[in-house]
Formats: sequence, structure tokens, C-alpha cells
Amino acid sequence: MKTPILCTERLFLRPFRESDWRAVFDCWESDPEVAKYMFWTSHNDPEKTKEWIAFELGQDEKDDWYRFALELKETGELIGTGLIYYEEEVSCWEIGYNLGQKYWRQGYVTEAMQEILDFVREKLGIHEVVGRYAKENPASGHVMEKLGFQYEKDIPYECNNGAVLREGIQCRLIL
Repeated sequence: MKTPILCTERLFLRPFRESDWRAVFDCWESDPEVAKYMFWTSHNDPEKTKEWIAFELGQDEKDDWYRFALELKETGELIGTGLIYYEEEVSCWEIGYNLGQKYWRQGYVTEAMQEILDFVREKLGIHEVVGRYAKENPASGHVMEKLGFQYEKDIPYECNNGAVLREGIQCRLIL
């Protein structure tokens, strides 16, 4: 199924476009602070961002991968991304998200991810989702808590393509 366009009060959630690469690079992919707790590393080269966009566009027709560009309704600015995909490692659907620093602590991630969770429950019939985050990133844990996720267990948490290993938490949500 193709990633649909969803709307919240303040956001459009839509598939990425090839032309998004510059906004993605400038807003979050080039920022090491955003990548600090992510599985990926920040991009110091716009070509890496173009490759990432191409990868995402190649995932769009899959039935187990839904990546949304988060766009402000008011200005059209691209501010981050929300994802839900089937993760073989945990045999369950998993969420992921990130925002450019300028948009942190404004409720955008919770708003977007709630809409994505509603979509997968109502349209895809998914009723169980996991989320994982680094203990050193309590803001991400707070988002999951607001979404209704419950602590499941402590886990090792790899960041920056496995270059950094942190302590993490895995949470689960029954929809």
C-alpha cells in the first residue's frame, strides 16, 4: 500500500518527494544533535540525503513500511519524519520519528504519531506496536508515554550505525 496523506490539526503527513532532499538535509539530516540517539548518522554531504530520499521512495509501495514527511500546514515547512514498519528483530510493528531541533518540545511528534497509529489500527488492522529509545533521551520516552506505550524491558540500544551502544528501553502499545 502506498503511504497515504494524513492530516492533523497542525500537520500534513505525506510521502517524501525527491525534491525534499534540501529541506531534509538542512532541517535534521545534517544535525549531529538530532542523530545522537538515532540508528543512523548525520549527513555531512547532501548526496547522502539524496540517497536516503531515493531509498525511501523505493519503500513506498511496500506493505510493511510507511514513512511520512511531517509538514507544517501553516507554512509548508518540512520539519521531520514519522515511521511505522514491521521489524523482524522484535516480530512486531515499530515506530520511529525525528524532528529538526527548531521544532522540538512543541508536541509535533506526539500529534503526528497519534495520527499514524490511528491509521495503522483503522486501515491496516494493526493492534500491537513497539517503540524503542535510548534512556539518555527521556523526551522520546515521554512521547511514547503520551501515546500510551507501556514499559516492556531494558534493551541494548545501538546508535549511529552501531558505533555507539547505549542503554535503551523497549515499550509496547496495544491498539
